[in-house]
Amino acid sequence: MKTRSAFYRSPWRFELRDVDISDTPDADWTRLRIETCGICGTDLSRSAEGIDEWQAYGHEIAAVVEAVGPGVSHVSEGDRVVLETCSFSPYSDLSRDGRNDLCRLEVPTFWKQDAMGFSDHMLAPACCLVKYDGLTPEVACMTEPLGVAFDMVKTAEIEMGASVCVLGLGPIGLGAVALAVHRGASEVVCIDLSATTARLALAADMGGNAMAIDDGVGNHPELCRRFDHVLQTAPARFLPASLDLLSFGGRITYVGIGTGSGDITFDANDFHFRKLQMRSSMASPSLYFPAVLRLLKAGVLPNEKLISHRFPLAEIETAMFTARDDKAAALKVVVSP
Repeated sequence: MKTRSAFYRSPWRFELRDVDISDTPDADWTRLRIETCGICGTDLSRSAEGIDEWQAYGHEIAAVVEAVGPGVSHVSEGDRVVLETCSFSPYSDLSRDGRNDLCRLEVPTFWKQDAMGFSDHMLAPACCLVKYDGLTPEVACMTEPLGVAFDMVKTAEIEMGASVCVLGLGPIGLGAVALAVHRGASEVVCIDLSATTARLALAADMGGNAMAIDDGVGNHPELCRRFDHVLQTAPARFLPASLDLLSFGGRITYVGIGTGSGDITFDANDFHFRKLQMRSSMASPSLYFPAVLRLLKAGVLPNEKLISHRFPLAEIETAMFTARDDKAAALKVVVSP
């Protein structure tokens, strides 16, 4: 069957093509009708550089199951689903030891096909599909990025009563604000480095103390040595300054894919004598989708308020440039066929 599919290539080139996909899914695979796909920050960074050949893209997906292949039992035709970007092997030693979050054994994935999230239809392995109900597709497609925020807060191990600073208020950072408040942090200071009004307003609406700082956190001594936790989604170059925000024994947790060079320097002696910790959060395999869906339905995580722009698939180029350029208003940009 034919389907429209968006392709991109660096720098900032986009095409909508007609491509062929199979009518009949293989064993343990499914065919999906896309309802909505969100634009990720990695879509923007890879559009700027790093994609030398045309590739289909889109991974923040909400869809309807159209057909299932032999061996698929946990989803059926007509089910609404969201897609994990990568899964884990239930047969690995790590998974059987209860550490499926560390499993890197190769499993089927929907990546590197001619139709992905920015398309009308696509094929996907059944192991990536998680059913949902009670949400609009636009909200449900945010399960993937908010799952990254969930992984970050879980990795940080924020205790009730802790003081928290969230640095970087994109969709993942805003999700982390909501979760830190929900976990009982005594204060959640939210810092946006580009002073975007929409992000600051949403952070404040969720219970954070929102601040716009465009001259560097090092120029604000009132913030130094103040926080038990820093949750950073801002680029790696801000990590040394973020360490100065931590109180004695404080912990920084970092999500930084697609944010430029990872080379930093910091005072290791100061790090040692203040008993600081640094943790990385990488939501691969993608986990915790059921919990994120429950939190979305409960209104704990930002839902409709996080969606700032909606575009049809025919306007994918405009959607991408809006996400890149409209920093004052753009939060989550979603695209629907």
